[in-house]
Amino acid sequence: MTRNIWINCSEASGDMYAGALAGELLRREPVLRVGGMGGHALAGAGADVHFPMSRLCFNGFLDVLRGLPGVFRLHREITHFWKRNRPDVVVMVDCPDFNLPLAKAAHAMDIPVLYFMAPQFWAWKQRGIDVMRQCVGKVLCALPFEQDYFHERGCRPLYAGHPLLDMLPLGGLDRMIPDPSRIGIMPGSRRKEVAFLLPTFAEAAARIHARLPWMNFTIARAPGIDRDFLRRCWTVDVPVRIVEPEERFQMIRKSSMVLAASGTATLETGLIGTPTIVAYKIDRPAAYLIRKLAFSKFVSLTNILLQRELFPEYLQERANPANISSQALNWLNNPGILLDVRYTLRKLRHVVGPAGGMRVAAETVLAEPNGGLL
Repeated sequence: MTRNIWINCSEASGDMYAGALAGELLRREPVLRVGGMGGHALAGAGADVHFPMSRLCFNGFLDVLRGLPGVFRLHREITHFWKRNRPDVVVMVDCPDFNLPLAKAAHAMDIPVLYFMAPQFWAWKQRGIDVMRQCVGKVLCALPFEQDYFHERGCRPLYAGHPLLDMLPLGGLDRMIPDPSRIGIMPGSRRKEVAFLLPTFAEAAARIHARLPWMNFTIARAPGIDRDFLRRCWTVDVPVRIVEPEERFQMIRKSSMVLAASGTATLETGLIGTPTIVAYKIDRPAAYLIRKLAFSKFVSLTNILLQRELFPEYLQERANPANISSQALNWLNNPGILLDVRYTLRKLRHVVGPAGGMRVAAETVLAEPNGGLL
């Protein structure tokens, strides 16, 4: 009998990991039925996307409040779908605010639940750990210290390793030589996020270009963000090139530095070894909540893992063209500092751990259809 695997993700980085997992599952067992909620990456891997994650697009506290009725409606639609088309196992990918209520619903229906890309509860004051302990059969951890964290809280963790180490073509990237005249820009994966940040990055680029006119700028387009929108948000008369999502790793490696929105992009740039200036802007109520809920003093995962602010972070009102351009010019005018940052980043791959996370995740999903519940 053909097994039915449901993968649930609701934002861009989760979709990237979900797509990679679906591809690995189907490579191992082509007759599997893989479906779920996700985006372009999950669909591109061969899964049936029954609920597009574009139905959820929040960037700030007010967006979340306005969208709550839609979230509840989507939860009901997914659970009703499960009743008609019962999956053999449900795999949640990151995004605990949306996924944990679904994990609870799946558990109530006696559907085994696995969690891939464990929620980063160690960085945030969140209450979802009780649901993880009661409803999730196995928590697949991407980072070495997460296994102890979840075990101490009564969950069933398994250290798999970070899938980025499987997804990044590091051997080929390491042979590329960075272009000292190029700055990469990664303004985010949500439209509102890009609308907040890209004009700021553009103004910073104009200041850099005025001082160093030989510098050139390249934007990595995220899936779901069209080129016309990016060009409208590029508010300055400075030439800019836009590359496709599948070209972003090469763009990162070939850049002298990257200006990036806080998120998965900053771990990608860290593992590839490119110095990065991190920025983020959201509405004030959401920023207030984040300050209250955050355990970590850093927002970039690279900084959190290295336990130092190697990547300068500019948040909210500090995320302005003057600060960002000043930091970039300091690096560009002092190439020795850039070399030191690149050298320090070599430690990051060892901190994150060995490759093979996608293999472990796929084997766990296939080998434990009961989800590992005791």
